[in-house]
Amino acid sequence: MTLIDRTAYPKFKQFPDPKELAELYTPTETEIKLVKTRTKSHEGFLCFMVMLKSFQRLGYFPHPELVPIAVIKHLRSYLKLQDWVKAIPSERQRYNYQNAIREYLGVKQYDKPAQRLIAIAIAVSAEVKDHPADLINVAIEELVKERYELPAFSTLDRLVGHIRASVNNRLFSRISTGLSQVEQIYLDQLLSADALESTATLNLLKSPPKSATLSGVRQLQTKFDALMTFGDAKRLLASIARTKIRYFAAQGRALDISEFQDINLPKRRTLLLCLLYEAQIKTRDHLVEMFLKRILKIQNNAKLRLKELRDKHLTETSELLATFAEVLKVSKEATCATLRRGWLLIAVV
Repeated sequence: MTLIDRTAYPKFKQFPDPKELAELYTPTETEIKLVKTRTKSHEGFLCFMVMLKSFQRLGYFPHPELVPIAVIKHLRSYLKLQDWVKAIPSERQRYNYQNAIREYLGVKQYDKPAQRLIAIAIAVSAEVKDHPADLINVAIEELVKERYELPAFSTLDRLVGHIRASVNNRLFSRISTGLSQVEQIYLDQLLSADALESTATLNLLKSPPKSATLSGVRQLQTKFDALMTFGDAKRLLASIARTKIRYFAAQGRALDISEFQDINLPKRRTLLLCLLYEAQIKTRDHLVEMFLKRILKIQNNAKLRLKELRDKHLTETSELLATFAEVLKVSKEATCATLRRGWLLIAVV
């Protein structure tokens, strides 16, 4: 059964705070006048008001014993009723009050037409969505939009489970029928324990990528080549929404070989095909990521080596320049001395 907390199905907060009580459960003057015209006793007055405010909050009539005590106390206090006034109506009162509340709020009782309405909406959504909670939310949204009273949560859960299973079985049958004999054998061999090393297996589909080393890249390339011997699986899944493919692949990833063997053939092959398709995509993406990491590492190493060479040649160049400067200095001094001797000779003559 789907967890109610994962859906939008409304329910009471068991311990509402004073602000929530004041905003959600305080009756208006119009509502008080309505209830007074439909009841003849204090107990009837309180029961009707509790049912009215509960329905306004939830969109359905909860069992009287499930209404939080804080809500009943708030209404009893606001309506200035004694503590002994009970809020549990009789079966006849519940029936009459429910009809009066539906009439006042303009809400229709959940019936066969309402069931057909949400069944169509669920079936359409089940072609794209797969989680039961999401499909229950679709049903709730449709009922609220069409002004229908919400049925019990278990009713919605059973209906969603039945329709979802029917839609998925049609998808499984359609995908399985579209497989060629070679493709069927390939998918069946994924569960074989005696598969060759060059053949893809279920464990290979689930295996995580290695580190971005050269050997890791080679292993990942080998894996990708093995997966692509099937061909591009995308063409066989063109009629299924991407969200459904991801869900079926996740479902297949959670199963082992023995669990796969317990599944009927069309569903088994569809789950394996979705898992294979996801593995092809992820392996290709990992290959690209690893290649980029390798190139980046080579580039960084090249930059580091270039810096080392520059630093080395800079030192050598600095030493050569210093030596050259000494040579120039000595040459300049020698030239000056020669010039001075020449001028002295000329002076003597």
